[in-house]
Amino acid sequence: MEKLIITVAPNGSVPTKQDTPHVPVVPDEVVEQGIKCWEAGASVLHYHARDAQQKPCLDYDFFAKVLEGLRKHTDLIVQISTGSRLEPDRDARIRAVDLKPDMMSLNVGSINFPRGPYINKPEDAEYWAGKMQEFGVKPEIECFDSSHIETGIRLWRMGLIDDPPLFDMVLGVKNALSFTPRNMINLIEMMPVGSLWNCIGIGKAQLPVSTLGIILGGHSRVGLEDNIYYSYKTLATNDQLVSRLVRLAGELQRPVATPAEARKILSIKNS
Repeated sequence: MEKLIITVAPNGSVPTKQDTPHVPVVPDEVVEQGIKCWEAGASVLHYHARDAQQKPCLDYDFFAKVLEGLRKHTDLIVQISTGSRLEPDRDARIRAVDLKPDMMSLNVGSINFPRGPYINKPEDAEYWAGKMQEFGVKPEIECFDSSHIETGIRLWRMGLIDDPPLFDMVLGVKNALSFTPRNMINLIEMMPVGSLWNCIGIGKAQLPVSTLGIILGGHSRVGLEDNIYYSYKTLATNDQLVSRLVRLAGELQRPVATPAEARKILSIKNS
């Protein structure tokens, strides 16, 4: 098996300081926690922007400040989110591509989230993929459903996604695909030979999904974007979740990739 690439998603667009004091909502906090997670063993950091009211936004300066800070203090692979549940403008969602981060998330299909529909039109997915390719940014294909795997394959066959394609399966979102080992394995079996895959478990699914990802040879993401708890009623910090995953990988005898090793596995162009 390849070495395990650990991604941390420290903030997302939902948790606020009222939910947990450990979620970073300003650039300096994201950078500070990114350093701790890097020291704990993470190789990739995926982040969202927040406004002064802690609401999700697409603030270009927020993305730029975090990218600059993480590149100054770490060698983390930096992944900017293009997700937006509020902003319909496809150009606004991909605007930060000209910062040339290492990676960006690529949302290829629509879904019903607990707080409302999450719209990602097919023509917009093609546009975003083309922009990432133009700026040398590695896309991570976000898959909340098996149809999203199919769409990612279509974009890859169209030549809009370079080899190797990276699929990111998300399991446990309410109103979407739940986590079961069978669901996870079915998604893996749909991916083209030679694909890379990462797995995300939402809420209580985070720990079993990450563990199964280690065992099956994929890569795993943890962080407060997906789960704010370490155990029942016990709030987590981002670096605690990373450290636990490192320990699990050690017990399962799966070495953890450094950022430099992860860059080679993922074929990262920007740095």
